[in-house]
This record gives sequence, C-alpha cells and structure tokens, in this order.
Amino acid sequence: MTATTTALFGGTGPHWPPRQVPVPQPGPGQIVVRAHAVALNNADAAMLEAADPTAGGNGNEYQAGYEFAGDVTAVGEGVDTTAVDRRVMGTTPASFAQYVLADHRHVLPIPDGLDDTEACALPTGLLTEHGALMTGGFRPSQSVLITGATSSIGLIGLQIARALGAGQIIATTRSAAKHDLPNSLDWQPHSRLASTMRRRSDPATPTGGEEQSHPPKESS
Repeated sequence: MTATTTALFGGTGPHWPPRQVPVPQPGPGQIVVRAHAVALNNADAAMLEAADPTAGGNGNEYQAGYEFAGDVTAVGEGVDTTAVDRRVMGTTPASFAQYVLADHRHVLPIPDGLDDTEACALPTGLLTEHGALMTGGFRPSQSVLITGATSSIGLIGLQIARALGAGQIIATTRSAAKHDLPNSLDWQPHSRLASTMRRRSDPATPTGGEEQSHPPKESS
C-alpha cells in the first residue's frame, strides 16, 4: 500500500480539487477500503455550495463524499481479518478518496453480479429505507405504504419491505408512465402489491384529477 492517497476537498471554491493525504490507518472497529467507485448525492452538492467562499459560503475545508465501493485492504482491532480483500459497499464521510476509512458496521458485502459503479450508489438508500421501517416499528406480515415508489429510493424501499416479510405493499406514484414499474419486480408469494396513481386534472379525462385505486395483483 502506498503512503499517500488522492482525495477531493471542498471549501475552496465551486469544485472539489484533489490533494495528496496520508493513507488512513484503521483503529479499533474500523476498516480501510481501496475505493473503485464513489457516488454523488444531493447532500454532496449542497455541502459544496455551503462551503464555497467564492459564492458566500463559510469557507470551511473538508474532505468530500459519503458513498463508496471497493476492496478491503486493512482492518483494525476487533474486525475479522478474513474481511481483507472482500468487496464491500458502504457509507462514511470523506469517501471521495482512493482509500477510505470506515466503521466496519457501515459496510455491506457486494453481491455477485453487481459491479462497483452500481454498488456505490446503494448504501444511503438502503440505510434510509431500512431505517424508516425500523423507526416506524415495522413487523413481518404488516402492510406498508411507500410513497414515490417509482423513484430509485422508492424501489429500494419496496424490495426491503418485501425482504422483511411485508404482507401487503401499497405503492404510490404520480407518473402514469411508471405506473406498472413496481409490478415488474420479482415479487415473492408472501407479498402483494397494491398501487394508486394520482393524475393531473384534465378535462379530457373522466377522472377529473381524482385518485384512482387499482386492486392488488397477486404474485404468481
């Protein structure tokens, strides 16, 4: 492993200029990941703008990034050494770097068949949707309502609810073009998907802007 790594920093202007920084060393419970791909989130752009001193920002410099995917290169005390060389995806501040330091509890193994560019975009969505279900006290066999279900994070929520054993999953969308998208997923026999769509008011349509309910489609 090299002694230094390239990382991107905010707080100097409208961009993330690269800098050379020491390769991080893992402490107890931590791992170091050689990142092969990182993901850009809305929060990254908002932080960059807030710190940009040329546009009235605070000028506080920081190492940017939140999501990453790559191979574990080193582990700290208390972490299973077999994790080294394992492909993982995770979330942590300062992830826009060639080597990323993360809590081992904040990474997941990358499934076979998923490349790094796809995997790096998943951790925040997975944590958000799983956290919402747990905070709401979800239990298997309960019904779940997911609004905005045809967005990328909504589709993640549908699949997490299914994996956790939801009885009926109710999905909403405002897009007629995406109405059948949730039903294209490979649903398990224990789940049923009901969907509703709110259409824009249109005098040429008989709905007049009223919500239309569609009965659940039974999985095969």
